[in-house]
Amino acid sequence: MLFVTFTVLVSTVLAAADESGKPQALPANVEAFAKLCENSRRGAIMHLEHTLRGLRSQGSKSPDAARRIAAAEADLRVLRANKEPVVPPLGFPPEAGAIGRLPRLTCHVEQIVSDHEMLVRCFFPVKVTTVRHFQARGETVTQEVSFLMRGPSTREAHEGGDFQVLQVLEITGKETYKTDEGKLNKVWVLSEFNMKAVEPYFRYLATGQR
Repeated sequence: MLFVTFTVLVSTVLAAADESGKPQALPANVEAFAKLCENSRRGAIMHLEHTLRGLRSQGSKSPDAARRIAAAEADLRVLRANKEPVVPPLGFPPEAGAIGRLPRLTCHVEQIVSDHEMLVRCFFPVKVTTVRHFQARGETVTQEVSFLMRGPSTREAHEGGDFQVLQVLEITGKETYKTDEGKLNKVWVLSEFNMKAVEPYFRYLATGQR
């Protein structure tokens, strides 16, 4: 299922379009994000097309195969219609200006600071190469990163539990805070991103113009 949540919060950068339909210049990180979403959409289309070819080549008439084909065809129609951006997850290591969704759309709540602010831990899958018995092999490991998240409501969050976050987020930098023990700690800051800032650019890309 494709989730796209449009939110209106901190950002005040609104991309306007000129008479040709081309949007005015966006901040470099926002433009890179818009292009990344488009690349993700195209990649998802290619993956589904490959999946469909495989399912159809099997020639199975079972109800399960029919459901899988119908689901893949429905997802393809949505992707090809290009009415909503396909937002990829944030990558590792964190970088200021990066925009995306949380990996697995979840985080672990360490501390609730306010109604719209909490300290969380996020888990990033990272592909690495290891050598065993003189043979290199690829593996996926999990890297934990702490964030101070601002924007999403913490009303349904519980300290010590996992919390689902569907909103698009931006890493805005680092900030120092004081722990319950009185120590100073520095963490990355995640803020809810205003998707309306890039709507004109998405519309421009949807026309096939570059």
